[in-house]
Amino acid sequence: MLTSPFELRALATAALIVLVALAARDDLLRHRIPNSLNVAFLVLGLGLAVIAGGWSGLGKSVAGAAVGCATLLPFYMLRGMGAGDVKLMAVAGAFLGPRGAFIAALLALLFGFVLAVALLLWRLAEARQVAPAAAADGATAPWRVAATISTTRKERFPYAVAVGAGVLAALWLLGSLKVLSIALGIR
Repeated sequence: MLTSPFELRALATAALIVLVALAARDDLLRHRIPNSLNVAFLVLGLGLAVIAGGWSGLGKSVAGAAVGCATLLPFYMLRGMGAGDVKLMAVAGAFLGPRGAFIAALLALLFGFVLAVALLLWRLAEARQVAPAAAADGATAPWRVAATISTTRKERFPYAVAVGAGVLAALWLLGSLKVLSIALGIR
């Protein structure tokens, strides 16, 4: 039976890693994060918080979920990401608490920006490879760049990958990955 705070933190860290891995996989394959996945892990996160800290732990878990949701909600409202991404960050916040949720959300936004720029550069490089054919059609270089940017903006972006990277970076910064490695006997 898990009784020590150390063991509970290791279990919560492992569960959170499984959550973001499954969410990223589904987002990459289906461009969706199932509600059933978010709900199941939200219940798990809240339950572990109650076991670890009683009502106080539950309050921190709910506050973490609220911070995770509130941090990404404006981007959903501006159509910059899907609702599943916001819900995923909220569920991660239930495991991380308010401070950890805020750190993870900021890192997810940073990773999302980096991934978006990388995707845009990749698309521009692809467009350059077809540039000779486009030039024969009379398309100018600035027009091709503008068309590539416009097309890339409309693509579905698997933001769960960025959320997962932000959560993993936050777990590392908060020392939770070290706790998990020690619990697993990896020094």
